[in-house]
Amino acid sequence: MVAANIHDAVVSDDLNYEIWAPIAKTTLTEKGLWDVVENGVPPDPSKVPELAATIQAEEFSKWRDLAEKDMKALQILQSSLTDSAFRKTLSASSAKDLWDSLEKGNNEQAKLRRLEKQFEELSMNEGEPINPYIDRVIEIVEQLRRFKIAKSDYQVIEKVLATLSGSYDDVAPVLGDLVDLKNMSLKSFVELFYVYDSITEESIHLMLKANRLRSMAEEESCVLCNKNNHKQEDCSSSIPKAGKSSGARQSKPKKGKCFQCGERGHKAKDCNKKIQQPAVTEDQIEIVEEKEIEVDFLLLAALNLNEFTYDENMWMIYGHATNHMTPYEKLFTTLDRTYKAKVGLVDGTIIMVEGIGDVKIKMKEGKQKTINNVIFVPGLNRNVLSVQQMKSRGCSFITGARGECIVHDRTGKEFGDTLWDKRGLSLRLQVIEGNATS
Repeated sequence: MVAANIHDAVVSDDLNYEIWAPIAKTTLTEKGLWDVVENGVPPDPSKVPELAATIQAEEFSKWRDLAEKDMKALQILQSSLTDSAFRKTLSASSAKDLWDSLEKGNNEQAKLRRLEKQFEELSMNEGEPINPYIDRVIEIVEQLRRFKIAKSDYQVIEKVLATLSGSYDDVAPVLGDLVDLKNMSLKSFVELFYVYDSITEESIHLMLKANRLRSMAEEESCVLCNKNNHKQEDCSSSIPKAGKSSGARQSKPKKGKCFQCGERGHKAKDCNKKIQQPAVTEDQIEIVEEKEIEVDFLLLAALNLNEFTYDENMWMIYGHATNHMTPYEKLFTTLDRTYKAKVGLVDGTIIMVEGIGDVKIKMKEGKQKTINNVIFVPGLNRNVLSVQQMKSRGCSFITGARGECIVHDRTGKEFGDTLWDKRGLSLRLQVIEGNATS
């Protein structure tokens, strides 16, 4: 009856049976105890009336040896279980009963529950290399997919970014600004992440230049009307007919006619006779290269993220920002307005720096601290703290007991409360405003 009750139990969700079982079997085999788990132990012959009267001492001694091995095997198995699995199998009367109950309880439903719990509780250990951690995540995701439980690529990407260790706190904001994570494949994300730490400033400049060249090409995208506020497939202008003078009034194609080729039956955007886009010229490349040299600071973030707003006391923490920045002049206690420079953004935009100075804040425990060399960028729409600049001043980023990111200065004092959401990692800082003086 006991065995029946045990067999009805399921494997505890926190016991990884697939890993536990082969290790336990190997241990028992090495100790010469696997036979009692596999075959079990017969009942005590001295308590069976029809056997007690005829059993020989030698036979009873063999049974006692098996019973002792069974007790040892049971103890080894129980000591290797998780706490919850141990409690569920306390009523096991033998090693075989315990083994059989766990084997039977390792059904498809139990496996699925364990995998879902493992995915939910995934977390990168401090000091764990990024490659093995991503491999660990993907292994669980692949197992879930074998059970027809599919996690979308974006769900997996969100999970990875939300569970990284403190040393990668600046990764999510940077990647979120560089690429469209919602439409990114998991394969591309993994490849990008593997090379993240090797991104150099030279690579950043190349990305900026590529974006600027693309923007220049898009500005000249309509060759039908020479306007740059739309693409040629959206143009409503007509194509001049051959033989007509340039000054003659041109009639628009009749309704239903393609503006590109003049034929009926399709729209310009579906036309196979696309007009060749003008290639970016060498002169344009030279202009861009000259402008790239003039960029003094880098901020790998898009200037306009329309779905997000940023409070004045919110300071975004970016790993690939080369300097602290703010668009709010009133935050400066000192400001040198004669200082001029340029900031290059990830989308190729260049915005002007209109000064540099100091910002004074009150830290979490009330201590006042001055953040030096903050650049004044009126064209920006958020405050920015540079991880590079902070680390060069001795600041540290650690993970708290609840998994939150805690930012300390070089004396160990905490800056303020951190916030992690879709906008990225940020600090809420109490700024002591003052009349900026040159």
